[in-house]
Amino acid sequence: MTTPEALPLWFDVTAMSIAALFGGALARNRNFPVYGTLFAGVITGLGGGMLRDMLLGKEPVAISNWVFIPAILVATIVGALVFHRLIPIQGIFLAMRSLALGSLVAIGAQVALNAGVPLVSAIFLGIGTATFGGIIVDVVASERATIARQAHWFGSGMAVGAIAFVLISFYINFWLAVAVCIIVVFLLSYLSVIKNWPSPMWPGQDVNSTTWKER
Repeated sequence: MTTPEALPLWFDVTAMSIAALFGGALARNRNFPVYGTLFAGVITGLGGGMLRDMLLGKEPVAISNWVFIPAILVATIVGALVFHRLIPIQGIFLAMRSLALGSLVAIGAQVALNAGVPLVSAIFLGIGTATFGGIIVDVVASERATIARQAHWFGSGMAVGAIAFVLISFYINFWLAVAVCIIVVFLLSYLSVIKNWPSPMWPGQDVNSTTWKER
């Protein structure tokens, strides 16, 4: 159960660089020192992909290909020096994060499908690729991970996008799957914040119980 299609290298580098840009900007806004900011950007950009490759028993692409780490470091520095000023502008902040998440979900699911894992595993690895790096940075910053707090439909958007990618790629068309995945994750993540759609909750659960407050 595999797909012969593969995303080009530039797509991988671009998606991970956008994630690193966001990670570096957020770390700067959290008042991380220079080394901590660089660490946060690199982990945000590469952490999920490295975990995915290790779970698949592969050498992490970020280690085997020299392009990734320099690109991620440059993106992190740009995020820390320039993009951090744009984080308070909600529309730009949400658009960049949603675009990065959608692209990383597609990359993770595609690599998993090419490795021949079951469809359910590919969905899991697509979500993990997009979220694991951010979770590590949140833990390092002593923050509650985004996926474990009130984050609107970011988690739901990634799950729906990963499912759409795997099914469309396997049964219909690879490039259509890439487009649908990115659009679905982007729209659900972006609109859920703009329209204030809360994260899905269990029956009887207070939506405010998972609300994150800035320290």
